[in-house]
Amino acid sequence: MAKGLYQKWLEDDNLTLLQGWKRNGLTDEQIAHNMGISVFTLNTWKRKYKQIRQSLKVGRETANFIVERELFQKAISGNTTAMIFWLKNNWRDKYNDSQLSPDELKLAKARSRKTNAEANIAEFKAQILKDSGSSGVELLNEYLDKLDTLAGKEVKEDGPKTDV
Repeated sequence: MAKGLYQKWLEDDNLTLLQGWKRNGLTDEQIAHNMGISVFTLNTWKRKYKQIRQSLKVGRETANFIVERELFQKAISGNTTAMIFWLKNNWRDKYNDSQLSPDELKLAKARSRKTNAEANIAEFKAQILKDSGSSGVELLNEYLDKLDTLAGKEVKEDGPKTDV
């Protein structure tokens, strides 16, 4: 009986190879190319075969540890840029460029998402108007009004959403 191509990659030597490729910074596309498969197949195998998924995860984590160590070494040797980067990412509550409080930052992010959603809706309305005339816009407005009503009911029933 023919052996599946994936089985070759479940062997210890090949799992180590996958781990090394990921540790060396190769993308999934490059790894799939090296394996002679499509990135779609690689993603399927990662979902199906824990050994492949784990090898790639360990390789990525190893690379992260190596880079983290190098960054830390540069920071403690006096590289100002590395110091700033390290502190901003590892001591965020103290070294944060934002002058906003955490609650204000959440609110700003929510406003940004709302603005983007409104822009998408306006773009969608314009496309419908272009494609089907004003009746399409009227239909879209009717649906959006219904969505607004439903969203308002949800907020009243559950209370305001604070997950911003």
